[in-house]
Amino acid sequence: MNQRDDRPEARKQRITVVDEPQALTAYLDDLLQEIAEVTPRPSAPEVPPAVVKPAPAAPARALVTPIKPVPVAPPPPPTAPVQDHPPAWARKPFQCLLFRLGGVTLAIPLVKLTGILAMPRDITPMPGHSALFLGLTEHHGRKVKVVDISPHVLPPDRLAQRPPPGNLILIDEGRWGLVCDRVEETLTLSPELVRWRSPSGKRPWLSGTVIKHLCAILDADYLARSLEQGTWG
Repeated sequence: MNQRDDRPEARKQRITVVDEPQALTAYLDDLLQEIAEVTPRPSAPEVPPAVVKPAPAAPARALVTPIKPVPVAPPPPPTAPVQDHPPAWARKPFQCLLFRLGGVTLAIPLVKLTGILAMPRDITPMPGHSALFLGLTEHHGRKVKVVDISPHVLPPDRLAQRPPPGNLILIDEGRWGLVCDRVEETLTLSPELVRWRSPSGKRPWLSGTVIKHLCAILDADYLARSLEQGTWG
């Protein structure tokens, strides 16, 4: 009969396996706190109670029927915040590429993906740029700007656990390459499975999250636009 291994190393390994999904779920929940921060719609103005005037006195000897005040319904409660609608590319089931970055699963819509490369060995440094930019590489005769977004999308405790990057994910027609630990698989998602970021969210690089699959979906359009303008990170 198999006996349970209670050595300290084994117990530590079991705790790590248990805590890993919980830590990722907590991180995704933190990303989604902004959805609950949508400004609620103003409540309906209070309606003053209706005043019913008594009917004029009836002629003598006529039977007068008293009129009861008509009750006024209370104003409806404030409407709950409305979650943002899916972007145009996600109005129907869509596919995403899953990849790992610092032990966190991220996703990017296939319609926004230009290509996937093995991490290039030759990257020309770009002095004077943000630490976000690792340099330039070439793909099909075109210069690709290689960037590392991990300091801005990962929780601090994940940065130290990152393995060397293994792949480069190309977006914006190959103008930008996002480094990642590795690519994994494609996943088909229905819009209703995604908790979409609200317009007032603090993380515009986030399209939404899928708690069921423990992944966050990146907004590739925002990434490309803000990287081009130098306003991200």
